[in-house]
Amino acid sequence: MNIIQKRLVDSYVVLVLANTVDETKGITIEEVPESKRIGMADYPIRSEVEVIVAEKTIEAFS
Repeated sequence: MNIIQKRLVDSYVVLVLANTVDETKGITIEEVPESKRIGMADYPIRSEVEVIVAEKTIEAFS
């Protein structure tokens, strides 16, 4: 994952987690794009966000 993709994924993670706390803020996981074109390549975004959100949720319950 390059630095641009990492920052993009981290930003979407913050928005999705904000939505889990308060549904009037942030975005749902369904609103995260499947992939995003960065330069000449398409990078998966939603799947990365889902994994990180799941990891952070497990961390919170541990």
